[in-house]
This record gives sequence, C-alpha cells and structure tokens, in this order.
Amino acid sequence: MMLRARAYDLLGRVSQSFGRFVRSQPPGFTPAALAIAAIVFVMAPIELWRESQRDVAIGFPADPGERDLLRLHERYARPVEDWPRPVLSRAADFTEFARLDILARPTEGPEALKVALGRRLFADPRLSGSGQIACESCHNRRLGWGDGLPVSFGDGRQTGTRNAPSLFSSGYKTALFWDQRAASLEEQARGPILSPVEMNNHSIDDMVDRVAAERDYREAFAKVEPGEALDADAIFAALAAFQRTLERPTRLDRFIEGRHDALDPEQVWGLHLFRTKARCANCHNGPLLSDGKAHNIGLSFYGRRLSDLGAYEITGDPADAGAFATPSLRHLSRTGPYMHNGLFGNLEGIVRLYEIGGGRTVSAEVAATDPIGRAASTRSELLLPFTLTRDERRALVRFLEAL
Repeated sequence: MMLRARAYDLLGRVSQSFGRFVRSQPPGFTPAALAIAAIVFVMAPIELWRESQRDVAIGFPADPGERDLLRLHERYARPVEDWPRPVLSRAADFTEFARLDILARPTEGPEALKVALGRRLFADPRLSGSGQIACESCHNRRLGWGDGLPVSFGDGRQTGTRNAPSLFSSGYKTALFWDQRAASLEEQARGPILSPVEMNNHSIDDMVDRVAAERDYREAFAKVEPGEALDADAIFAALAAFQRTLERPTRLDRFIEGRHDALDPEQVWGLHLFRTKARCANCHNGPLLSDGKAHNIGLSFYGRRLSDLGAYEITGDPADAGAFATPSLRHLSRTGPYMHNGLFGNLEGIVRLYEIGGGRTVSAEVAATDPIGRAASTRSELLLPFTLTRDERRALVRFLEAL
C-alpha cells in the first residue's frame, strides 16, 4: 500500500509539473513539440520509479513469509540489470553478476592434442624430483580440483603452509597463487615444479629431461608442434591448455540465463543477502564471483604459529601485509576447506567470520610496536560487521552451497 501511495503521489506531481510547463510556453509552441515534451515528462518518472524499485528490495524483511520469498524470486527472475542494487563500499571494484562465457573445449586438431597431452602430464609423477608427486596429487578432479586438506603435502610428505586452490576457474584469471605472484598458468607451473616442499626438482631441465626420455612423449609433442623442441615452455603450455578446459556451468549461470528453477526461493533470498546485507558482492562479483584483487581479512596470524603475510612476501609493500587473493566462489561447495590456510571446514564458519568484520589475529601489543604488525592488523575497508538471523544465515549458506 505504501508503494502504491508513492506511485500515485509521484504521478500527481508529474501531472502538475507538466501542466505548469505547457501553460508557460509561447503561442508558437507546436503540437509536435507538445508531444515530445509529454514523452519526456512521462518517461522521466517511470525511470525514477524503476530505479527506486531496485532500491526498495534492500529492505527485505529478516523473517519473510512464503509470499515475500516468491516475490523476491520473481524480482531476481528479471534480467540482471533489473536486480536490486548491491550494497557497496565506495572502494569496491564492482562488476555486475553475469553468466561466465566458458571456453570451448577443442575436439580436433593440434589444440585438442595439446589438451590431451596436458591431461597426461598433469597426472604423471615424472614431473616431480622423486617420481612420486603429480600435479593431480594436490588438484584432484574428485575433490573439486583441490585435495580436500587444510594445507597440502608434497615431496617426502612435507607439509606446506597454504591450501591448494581449486583449478576450476584457473584459466580465466590473470593473477594466480594466494599471493598473486603469477600472471598466467604457464608461469604458475614453475612454482610447484621447483618448490622443495612440493615437486622438488633441482632444476627445470631435470624435469624436461625425464619427460623427453620417454618416446611416447616425444612423439606426442611432435604432433602438437611439429619441428619444435620439447622444452619447459612446451610442457607448461600443454599443462595450461588442459587446465583451461576444467570450468563448468554453475546453477547461478543457469539462473542468470533464464532457467529460474536452478535456484529455489530460499537460495534466491541468500543471493539477495549476498548482494546486500552481508556485503559479499563488494569482493565477490562478476562472472567469476571475484574482483581479482587481494584483500586483508585479518587472517595473517602475524608473529604466531600460522603467520603468513600473503602478498607482502612477494611485493615487500607494507600495504600488502596480510592480503590474499579473493578466490572465485564458483563450485564453492566442492572446494573446501576454505581460506589460504584451510582454516574453515564449512561455509557457516566463514559467514560468521564476516559477520564480525573479519579476523583479529594480530595482538594489540604487536600492532602498536611493529610497523608490519600494524599493517597486517589493518583489515580491508570493504569489511564491515553485520548481523544475520539464524534463518538469514541458513539462506546465505544455502546460496553459497548452490554455487
């Protein structure tokens, strides 16, 4: 009833304004000009009303009934540009949600052969110094292209310090690793190959020599790039070509493209909370549900057992202390545990972390006396605490599980 009253009031004010406008025109004011003016006066309030409607849904009730949920579902069944506005910080780098345009998998020719070769290399422990660790040891298809562990182990059962990121969307990113130190999959491959904790090769050449010693590999590479050398670049290119085929459509993709039964009304409520009250869309947006940036959410544990300063260890810039890449949320339910250190085993725990505005893992004493500690304790300005009801939290988790 309130919205209807606002509409009548708006139309009444428009009618009065149009009447005053017509009476103020000179005698030579033509019918054609009158028609144009009428269109302008009618369309302007319609557009204003449309914009106001997009904002109204931000005040969605915390205890909605079935009809409320159905109306919200209908709102999100519209094109994305007509969805309710997200709640954003001025510092947010927001890209509107969209269906991901998934790269086509080659089915014939040299590129298809390269993908097949990359798949074989990905599963081959020859790429490790011990002959025991393959890429798929930490990135297993059945475990969401991760390994299901908080942090990975590698050569000689050595334990690393970071969670193995899922590879679903790796071919769409321009910054890889939790600290974003690699700009492409080809560059990224060198990291684990040479890491003494992961695949423990003394040199890239050692790895190349083992692969090149196999006749099957020499013949396969010759078919992909006739006349070209079987070298590290060729191996990394094949691995990258395979990884670029791993992405798949999600329920959210299907919902955005018009299959509105892909998300039920409660999950759409969770989508709405994701974009508004919970403010998740400040960092998780666009087709990848990631802004592609690194942020400090307060989990550096600086000066403690789990200490990890993230991007700072690459850049040396105090502003990067405690900053880690914003992961894509695509296929989220299949890619736990979560965070750079695998600290969270379930999505409700992550929601509760953000409800309190992020972590507080640097002591006040350290932050007061140590410049790097102070930088690590400075969480992203995009993080603001919020409060969800039990039902809201469940709806948000159900949406996250549907991604």
